Formats: sequence, C-alpha cells, structure tokens
Amino acid sequence: MNKIAECSVIIKDDFNNIFLVMKKTKKNEPKLWYNVGRKIKGKESEEKCVARAIKDDLKSIVFNVERLGEVINISNEVCAVFKGELKEKIVLGKDIVEGKWVSISDIDKFNLAPDEKEKLDLFLNI
Repeated sequence: MNKIAECSVIIKDDFNNIFLVMKKTKKNEPKLWYNVGRKIKGKESEEKCVARAIKDDLKSIVFNVERLGEVINISNEVCAVFKGELKEKIVLGKDIVEGKWVSISDIDKFNLAPDEKEKLDLFLNI
C-alpha cells in the first residue's frame, strides 16, 4: 500500500454539480481550476486533511464524505480522492480567487489543472 501524500475532495450538490476553485497565482502563471485539496500534515488522517482543506478554502464543513479511490499525481505522489457535500454557505478563503458550481456536462469548458481530470473521472465512474 502506498503512502497517501495528499487528499482531494470533489464537492457535489443535490443536482450532481461540482464545485471548482481557482487558486491565487502569480501574474505569468496560468489560471487553472482545481478540486479542493491539501497535502497531509504529519500523522494527520485523510478525513482530517479533507476537513482542513474545506475549512481553509471554503470556510465551511463537509458532510457525507466518501472515499472514491486514489490517483498518482504529476509529482508521482498518491492522492486520495473523496466526494462530499456542503451544508453551509461558501466563503472563499484567502488563497482562493474564485469558486464556481459546474455541471458535469460543462467540465470540459474549464481549464483544469493537471491531475484534476483523473480525480473527476473517479467521481464520474461511480
């Protein structure tokens, strides 16, 4: 079993739309869309990592968290992928520029960061 280096959560609503975020970047870097996620700190559990990512980026609490699987990211690290739902209003954290609910049919219109498509494929194939 590989050691999990990071966790990512696909946030969905009752209509199976997903929430994507755009992180702050430097002027010359591309503006890419991501799922909410974080690197695991120390001996932190995967579930605590997901909760911390949601709290830091969206100032909210995630419910109905379910592990979907794992993907290998471009840094060759293992990323655990979860899905979850929010029950509170979203307030973007300091490192997030924009957040948007996206229907599954419109995902291809967004400039997704590397690895994000593989994570979304886990969600779409359940």
